[in-house]
Amino acid sequence: MNSPNQPSADPKMNGWLDSRRVRDLLAVSVMLVAVAALYRPWLVMGGSQTLFGFDYLQLHTHRIRYAGEALFGPHPYLPAWYSRELLGAPFWSNMQSFPFIPTRLLLLLVDPLRAYALGVNLAAGLAALFMYLYCRRIGLAPVPAASSGWTFAASGFFASRTMAGHLPLLEAYPALPLLLWLIETTLQEPSSSRRFKLRLLALSVACACIVMAGHPQLPAYALVTAVLYLLYRTRDARALKPLGAITLGIGSAGFVLWPMFQLVCRSTRLLPLDAPQNDISFPYGRLATYLFPWKDGFPDPFGTTLTFTHYPNTAYFWDTVCYVGWLPLLALTFLMLRGKWRDHPWPFFFVLGSLALILALPVTQSLRSLIPGTILRSPSRQIYLTTFALALALGGALDSWLRNPPPRAHTLTLGVAVLALAAHALDLGRHDLRFVRVLPAPSFGSHTVNDTWRTQIGDGRIAMDSAIASPLNREVDDIGFFDSVILARPYRALLDLTEKPPTFNVQKLDGSQMGLRALVATATKVVVTYVQLDDLPRIGGNDRVRVYGVPSWVPRASFLPFSQASFLDEREIHERLRDPRVDLTGWIMLPPNTDKLAPPPPVVTAFDDAVTYERPSSDVIVLKVRTNQSGFLRVLESFDPGWSANVDGVLTPVLPADDFALAIRLDPGIHEVHLQYDTPGARTGAAISLVSLLLLVPLVICHRSKSLCS
Repeated sequence: MNSPNQPSADPKMNGWLDSRRVRDLLAVSVMLVAVAALYRPWLVMGGSQTLFGFDYLQLHTHRIRYAGEALFGPHPYLPAWYSRELLGAPFWSNMQSFPFIPTRLLLLLVDPLRAYALGVNLAAGLAALFMYLYCRRIGLAPVPAASSGWTFAASGFFASRTMAGHLPLLEAYPALPLLLWLIETTLQEPSSSRRFKLRLLALSVACACIVMAGHPQLPAYALVTAVLYLLYRTRDARALKPLGAITLGIGSAGFVLWPMFQLVCRSTRLLPLDAPQNDISFPYGRLATYLFPWKDGFPDPFGTTLTFTHYPNTAYFWDTVCYVGWLPLLALTFLMLRGKWRDHPWPFFFVLGSLALILALPVTQSLRSLIPGTILRSPSRQIYLTTFALALALGGALDSWLRNPPPRAHTLTLGVAVLALAAHALDLGRHDLRFVRVLPAPSFGSHTVNDTWRTQIGDGRIAMDSAIASPLNREVDDIGFFDSVILARPYRALLDLTEKPPTFNVQKLDGSQMGLRALVATATKVVVTYVQLDDLPRIGGNDRVRVYGVPSWVPRASFLPFSQASFLDEREIHERLRDPRVDLTGWIMLPPNTDKLAPPPPVVTAFDDAVTYERPSSDVIVLKVRTNQSGFLRVLESFDPGWSANVDGVLTPVLPADDFALAIRLDPGIHEVHLQYDTPGARTGAAISLVSLLLLVPLVICHRSKSLCS
């Protein structure tokens, strides 16, 4: 297929080319304005309002603020460790916390409370633009291409995630049309041309950015589809270089992919837990929502009387919003009746859209159950591919309708198309606007934390209801957590301490919901909640928000002598963590081989044991310890292989305390202990990236000419 954008050597064609560029510019401008009319980018300009999204306000806004404080602070650095949830967790190696993609890096420059509107509009605009560019590459006219682009960006799959607050998923949404457009542009260039080399490089860079996006499923679906599409388009040696560019592009992201892979291997994703509530196959009953999107009602935030109650939880609603309007479905029927399913590229996308929907249905559940752990949850999200196919079908049908009108009915044909598009925009737009809600921006800034409360909490942690709009929320280390990749050790410990079933699977747990024993054992000092608690003394608050103190809380760092240490295997440790009769405050449990470290004779001195805790940065903990006997320094921070300890200038092993915290063996005397966190796998990942980039150079610059590649 010849490229519709291929330049002509005929000077007489320059005027036509210029007019074509004008039509493209006009179509793209109208399309992007229509996208902006849905998602309202001006929200980030005034500063008085913010775009509402559940997960964003309770999860991603805190990560963006955390990264911004470190990167733009007096001593700029990128945090390797996130101290403000659970007992700490890896930060930049978790791509959902910090994806290395241009659109997310741009958000760091904006107030986190107002960055969401910018992130949504960037994702929607890019999705529409890349869809337009792909449609033009396969020969569609500007208006049909713009119709497909707008429909893809305005789909229910995208719009519903705006209210859900799924920022990483939205950022990954443009991946599929971007890859398909770059593959088409690459294949339509002669392999010896300079443009071909630039296309290969662009394809590789795009793949690197896509795999670093914070949501794993959409990039995975997009990359697999792109490779299949490449093989469908060309079944000869022309596919080798683009395949190599895709592979090396993925490899060049190894500096974050490898640490992320290792993190997943240490996380709850590989534990034998119950299926998560949001691991959802597309219910057969929800197929009707392709035509009647509200037939099952609305979740709570919509404030309507028709409540979504037909399914176990509201995740069944958010993961199955699939409406793209009636017009794309009619367009698909039109293409089938006209026999377009035989012409490039429609056979591929007919099969893609249908197969994706079938694999999303419960019929595939038995196959997925054979895979241990939870890698790509919620197969219902495969409707991303079905959404793309339907949006593309609209452009294809409209292009076919306008290019081949019935005899002597050109005006009627154009009128029908305009009316159909207007009705489609009204129909899908009204559907989408239900998911776009603005709220007044909170009046507090990111650095206005109450100094009195900070002083009272000190080195301890807080347990705050994540829905409370307070400057203390996630600006002080919180024992609660909200993440989908959680370190397995502290997670299992919290299950034991809260007496939940060992297979309990949850990605969000507020510390205010934890019992006294769990709060005491995790250095939690203050509880802030809407709920009245009877087992804790109330120390402040108001009629709506209640503040409680935690009596007898364990300090963040403490020294325990050998006489107060038990050496147990993993099973015994977790049995004691779960047993409410076991006192965890005055004892430390360590692996069995640790008891081989025989304590030297005690040294009697004139001073008492004392521990001073300092946190100069998220990745560094400094402790000054004074003790007259041998024992173990316990630090209530999540145990992870990235932690290293330096005691008085000597590298010392870090041991798992109680299977979830940190422990360092100390002899009698006065010591200074430096704990440093470095991301596991960072060096290996950097080596993978370097090798991939070095291999990419000859792939891009060499062609079949013997003079260059001999």
